[in-house]
Amino acid sequence: MRWMSLNRARRSLMPVLMALMIGLGVGTGAPAPTTARASQSATAVAARPTSWPPFIIGASYQGPATRSWRGDYWAWWADDLFDRQMVSDDFARAAAAGLNTLRLFVQLELLREIREDNWSKLDTVLDLADQHGLRLILTMGDYEEPRVATLSRMDAAISARYAGRKTILAYDLRNEPTFWLMQSASYPNNQKPPLLSRKLLDRYGEQAANHFIVAFRASNEGQRGPLAIPERFSEDEAYVYHNNWIMSYKLSLEASDWAKRTGRSDLEFFGSPEAARWKPLLEALDATYAAWLEPRIKAIRAADPKAIITVGHHDALMAALPTNTQLDVLSLHRYVPPGPDGLADQRRQVQVLRTLFPDKLVMMGEFGHRATEIGDEAAAVEESATWLQLLADGYAGGLKWMLNDTRDGTDSMGLYRMDGSPRPIAHAAALIARLALTPDPPNSTPGMTFTVAADAAGGTCYRFTRGDVLALGGRCGASGAPVELLDAARQIFAARTGDGSYVVGVTAPTRLLFRGSAAGGAVRWTLATDGTVLATLQPTGAGPVTIDLEAGRTYQLTPSS
Repeated sequence: MRWMSLNRARRSLMPVLMALMIGLGVGTGAPAPTTARASQSATAVAARPTSWPPFIIGASYQGPATRSWRGDYWAWWADDLFDRQMVSDDFARAAAAGLNTLRLFVQLELLREIREDNWSKLDTVLDLADQHGLRLILTMGDYEEPRVATLSRMDAAISARYAGRKTILAYDLRNEPTFWLMQSASYPNNQKPPLLSRKLLDRYGEQAANHFIVAFRASNEGQRGPLAIPERFSEDEAYVYHNNWIMSYKLSLEASDWAKRTGRSDLEFFGSPEAARWKPLLEALDATYAAWLEPRIKAIRAADPKAIITVGHHDALMAALPTNTQLDVLSLHRYVPPGPDGLADQRRQVQVLRTLFPDKLVMMGEFGHRATEIGDEAAAVEESATWLQLLADGYAGGLKWMLNDTRDGTDSMGLYRMDGSPRPIAHAAALIARLALTPDPPNSTPGMTFTVAADAAGGTCYRFTRGDVLALGGRCGASGAPVELLDAARQIFAARTGDGSYVVGVTAPTRLLFRGSAAGGAVRWTLATDGTVLATLQPTGAGPVTIDLEAGRTYQLTPSS
């Protein structure tokens, strides 16, 4: 077979890809992007730990779908629920979806075993991760434990056992710490950091009278609600606690209002002139956060000096604190509405974190959409766009919530459904990992671009390029091009290979209508998958060719004479 030269192959593909773009619904004359063009060369340079992959594409994992949840807590570590083979099957699915990292949690059932020096389950999970080529981010202390010294001892035990083991990519010291957590903690050596003192009351004045707090504490909400006052607190400690919390609430409301008025991130508020009056509170919170964070970092570093440490922040108040400079990676959790505005919000938040901590890696630690709310395909477009936007902007990666659906399918944010069947996002992740994460080949255009536009209904359309890789999603632009998607998939991925062929994949069953004049010249193209030729596409053919593509497979578009 005679192969075309590299330059000729590149020229011949362009009409095909342009036509694919139009047929998919992302026109060549795209609407004005709501997200600006990104280039890898323009990103900040942060110190990258040698063990950190070029990009994290991963998900949180709460165990096998049918065994993850019991009653009101995550329970897959329990003796009657833990199943080695089911975990292995899940890890195989994660690898098939192209994931390189899973985030899992040290929870109550596992904690009890580790306290008894029983490591069998955690050892098993790490061994399975190795077998399937996965790295793990281990979230510590995902249970109620106010004693920082006790948490530190568990941090030390786990990091000592797995010191130097490549399977553990990072330790995540807490899933979404809050102001409430900081002021309800019990600190080593009876330490009383500023949030546990009357310092802020003296500065800002009383927010709630003591008799109201006593009455609230006696109520069901005051004992069991989200703002419950710890039972161990004295009446005076409860008075300080509740007043300080009200101050933090007012600060958060002011930050959110400022962000809405200015169109900026609430993370930026804390360093703005408008936040000057809150400086004593912010300093007190930062000092208290340091008292909570430093013993735990010290415990891990003593056992494993090269360990990577992060914290999964969802609260802007906590994420912006200066003490976060002690972390190796900044991790942000952000759930946004679907559409270009949501993607712009995500981008704005991580950009601010990178500005605040320019020498640190920044990643999206949680993101995602419920497929039952916006549909499988729409969720896949939004989530793929998040990964590709993070990649194009040079961030450390993103962890989708989550690998599997849970809670009998009512939490439908998984790459895989309750029965293990893949959603379109699983196919998209595999294509991103195979094509978009591949380093730029020699002689290709360097860098990446990512643009976003809105379709007529406000949904997301995106276009991503990396050298000769093109990914498109959404429904924008015109149809009727030389190549038209009759049953339009939400996403298509294409990449040029070194021999002049192209790899194509879609995330949902797709019908292509090929009109021969699209490719130009006299070159024929064959479409094949798994070595089987499906169709010959002839640029000068008398009529169109209809081709059906399946999700979860890749197709080769090969030039021939």
